[in-house]
Amino acid sequence: MSLIARTPAEHISEDIPDMDDGDSCVTADAFWPVIILRDLRLAVRLPGRTTTARLMHAATEAVAHVTAELEMWKQARMKEGYTALADIPATHVNSESVHVHRYRRAVYALARAFVLERTRDVDTTEKGDKKADSLDAQVEDLWRDARWAISDIRGVTRIYAELV
Repeated sequence: MSLIARTPAEHISEDIPDMDDGDSCVTADAFWPVIILRDLRLAVRLPGRTTTARLMHAATEAVAHVTAELEMWKQARMKEGYTALADIPATHVNSESVHVHRYRRAVYALARAFVLERTRDVDTTEKGDKKADSLDAQVEDLWRDARWAISDIRGVTRIYAELV
């Protein structure tokens, strides 16, 4: 006989992180949505061992990277008269522009990638190496997710190539 005990899924409002980031957020210029660290932490499942300072550092670099990648696209939209990403005509999912969702997706993926890239430590045991190798695969996937989100915002075809 076997027993499978399942805990019921909690409502999203009960999903509380184990670290209080307060009102910490990362802002670029007024065109881009604000990145709220609490939301980022919940979305990418970053535990409290990642401090607010470390997360702020990673999120700031992620915002800088994504906004730089989208700068020419943003300038073209601004010439068309749009002053914010949310104002650009796009499909809405859950009452939010998919452009805004994809911007957050790119930033969140890169922020998590930056945190994971720094997780590899001085632990050189076999177990530590295996864990670090599994993190490397996650980091690659996160970079891919960010590139795809940026491509989707630009409206260009996603490209994935792997050397064999």
